Amino acid sequence: MIPNHLKGLRFERNGELNEDFDKEAFLGVEKVDSNGIENFRGLKKLKSIFFQADEDKDSFISQAELKDWIHQKINEYFQLAHDGNPASFRKFDPNHDGKLTWEEYVRQLRPPRGVSQSTFVRVASWFHPYPGRVTGAGSPPSIVPDRDFTNGEHDASQLLSRDKSQWEKADLNNDTFLAEDEFLSFQHPEQSKETLHGFVDDLLQSTDQNQDGLLTLQEYIGLDEAKDYLTDEARQFAKEREEEFRELIDTNSDGVVDKDELEYYMDPRSEQYAYNEALHLLSVADEDQDKQLSWDEVKRHFDFFVGSPLVNVSKTFHEDL
Repeated sequence: MIPNHLKGLRFERNGELNEDFDKEAFLGVEKVDSNGIENFRGLKKLKSIFFQADEDKDSFISQAELKDWIHQKINEYFQLAHDGNPASFRKFDPNHDGKLTWEEYVRQLRPPRGVSQSTFVRVASWFHPYPGRVTGAGSPPSIVPDRDFTNGEHDASQLLSRDKSQWEKADLNNDTFLAEDEFLSFQHPEQSKETLHGFVDDLLQSTDQNQDGLLTLQEYIGLDEAKDYLTDEARQFAKEREEEFRELIDTNSDGVVDKDELEYYMDPRSEQYAYNEALHLLSVADEDQDKQLSWDEVKRHFDFFVGSPLVNVSKTFHEDL
């Protein structure tokens, strides 16, 4: 089953900021133990990465160095995924006909712990992307039973329902098969322009109150700042959102954000995206506001930078690894 890669994007689909990306983008493809600041190996690795990112070796990471490091590590990850796709596709396409069926894909998967192979295959049939359309050898898709799932069926369904949804998005020509290029979009939806378009559409649908295809500052903030009942925390949130809207997203400063501006802001491959992330890292960890990070500042924000096990760009986009 494919991991959920969308954690690597800047926003959740409901328009809330995704805070997991920043610390992971900074670390690139490096693997870091992160059981807490007491973890000596994790701290040592973070220090090593800090001085790798410090290009001019002045013991500080500037905004430009942060941007360059993030952009480099994201593109390294994307290139690795692209280069590894042909071999991965061949693994799932045993007859090498260049057409991966749902049945072939399922047969190559390992069921979740405690779920038998027969149960897994049965549940996979329930979540066939094309019910009623037989693809390749095997039994036709069956109907999800009108009863409570067993524990094994429930565990399998959680994984396969997501795969089904992503398969349908990746199969651009709707021919029921995945070709090699479509398989890349299936396994790595963060690399797909169609995924980015859909993500922006979902974001607009959830925040664009008048559905005019444009996002105003008020819609982006999502709060009525005039209300007396707003907490100090909510007002600070609104202030930060306003700064982000005006300084980073609304590139032509016309007071509204269109789909092109949102896509450019959210596309992990763009230099603008890396620049935005560098600004965000500085806003959190640059305690003396000198527009650069010292090792002491990074160390004091250890959990922000390495808050999850084996943190790296791959982990950013693969939350289930």
